[in-house]
Amino acid sequence: MSPELAIFVVVVIAIVGWFALGTHLNVRKGHRFLEWLQSGLPLVGEKTTLRWLGSSVVHLQIENAREPFRRVEVLVVLEPRDVPPLWLLSRLRGRRDLLIVRTELRSVPKIQVEILDRQAWSVRAIDKEVRQQQWQLVPFENPGFHVYALAPVANIAELVGEAERPGLSLVRIGVRRTKNSFEMQWRLPSRPAAAARAVFETVQRLARQV
Repeated sequence: MSPELAIFVVVVIAIVGWFALGTHLNVRKGHRFLEWLQSGLPLVGEKTTLRWLGSSVVHLQIENAREPFRRVEVLVVLEPRDVPPLWLLSRLRGRRDLLIVRTELRSVPKIQVEILDRQAWSVRAIDKEVRQQQWQLVPFENPGFHVYALAPVANIAELVGEAERPGLSLVRIGVRRTKNSFEMQWRLPSRPAAAARAVFETVQRLARQV
């Protein structure tokens, strides 16, 4: 075997091995997060449809959700550990495992606001969108967040404080009257300290406030 061919074989084995290991790690993490979520899902609905989107996204769909929701989606978005260059690039851009709770409320929200972690990869497009739509940048005491609104919002600090009660790092609170949408995002540590029930109780409380 020539040196060039030997190098090629080693590289292929390394890439295939990394892909297999990364896929295994993500699937294992995904199942662990699913087990963690079980204590909280009954708060928002009884019947849940589960889908894996590749090896990096777990999608849970809840129709006929409980009040104050009409519909709930829960996504666990994992780092792309199965593709080394993409994983390295995403890590450099600040991507981490993420929990997204995306809902449609039964009633029209009283406010429209975007509270966005300035460093989070998942909200950069949203930040750009609301600036283009000329949402007002609202002064906020925490420099880690950008806050945008279409009209004055008095209780931003309370919303952020409530969202951080489960002990997860907040990434987004998004409230829009379009389709009565209300979304929350948090970074997911490998082993969350709080029970998932506390997270969904927080989502319920904030949904009733907005």
